[in-house]
Amino acid sequence: MKDWAFGLTMTLAGMGVTLITLYILTLVIRLMDRLFPYKEEKKKEGK
Repeated sequence: MKDWAFGLTMTLAGMGVTLITLYILTLVIRLMDRLFPYKEEKKKEGK
């Protein structure tokens, strides 16, 4: 049973770290979106 407890603990810790990492990545992406907003390119009219 000790091995099961260790395995479940490591599984929960790994899932927690993964979710925290994704949340931090989301915050960084939102920050960069505010710092560098998207500018649409102007198309040149030919002829």
